[in-house]
Amino acid sequence: MTHPSAPDSSSSSSCSSSSSKTIGDKYNFSWQQTMLRIKDPKISVPFYEKHFGMKLIHFYHFNDAKFSLYFLERPHENAVLPAAGTPESEKYLWNMKGVCLELTHNHGSEDDANFCINNGNEEPHRGFGHIAFNCDDVVKASEDLEKEGVAFQKKPHEGKMKTIAFAKDPDGYWIELCNRSKNAEIKEKFNLSQTMIRVKDPQKSLAFYRDLLGMKLVMKKIHDSFTVYFLTHLEPGAQPPENIESDEAREFVKQRWAPLLELTHNHGTEKDENFKYHNGNDQPQGFGHIGMLCDNLEKACEDLEAAGVKFRKRPQDGKMRGLAFVLDPDGYSVELINRGVTF
Repeated sequence: MTHPSAPDSSSSSSCSSSSSKTIGDKYNFSWQQTMLRIKDPKISVPFYEKHFGMKLIHFYHFNDAKFSLYFLERPHENAVLPAAGTPESEKYLWNMKGVCLELTHNHGSEDDANFCINNGNEEPHRGFGHIAFNCDDVVKASEDLEKEGVAFQKKPHEGKMKTIAFAKDPDGYWIELCNRSKNAEIKEKFNLSQTMIRVKDPQKSLAFYRDLLGMKLVMKKIHDSFTVYFLTHLEPGAQPPENIESDEAREFVKQRWAPLLELTHNHGTEKDENFKYHNGNDQPQGFGHIGMLCDNLEKACEDLEAAGVKFRKRPQDGKMRGLAFVLDPDGYSVELINRGVTF
């Protein structure tokens, strides 16, 4: 449970969403990506395409800077997407309504026998936890993936929690498999459902993601030693559950197609002055950031800076315009991208 010395502004009787218009609301923020560094795109891109039904929707090769970016989305089966690597696919990417994976490849890592990714789950470098996919039957999906040669961190029958599993991608990132609701009107075998990061103090993190960036808190679940908070930018007209700790909230989450940001708080970390999570961008590197599209990037950043938000990169800094990086209370990066940008 949340430490009793601090009032819990996430309680079900108070606010599942902020009561006033946030900066995120003002500039139409929408969560659009989760970035992971990878060793070899010739292995990682086909892995997500084959096993989870993701599609490569766009890519960039910045040869002078020696890195490439690959953007993958899990679309609906009947979705018609432009060919990747075209002006049409770039337009689609930077105006999209959903959330994609951005896989970042630093050229040469595929030939380095000593190159290793920090998956965020090993001490002393814990921080990022996992991405997740929902499915109809975790046991059956796990069996299918295992037959296809996918490695597992935890199979459904292992450990105390029998309703989830954790597969591993080629770089060792954890991929949680979760059961979706039986009432979900989703035909696809998998849908991208989560990005999880660990946070030191949930009240500070909620003040950032909910009260500044405009994400809505749609579910909270308290366990013996930790609490998880699920947030997202809701679709226009969608309303979060009134009671974020209710069965209704759980059903709301389990029926969704679009993913949620899961903030995991291990109880007591907020009281430890020396406690710190690894942000994924310090060495050893792995997880990079989540990213959000917005309207009028420069004005949005001015408002965020006036609200006390720290910046890793302002829009005018560096060679790449049209984007910025802010830092959350734990030092994780959040990329802000001007909607409709081209590079």
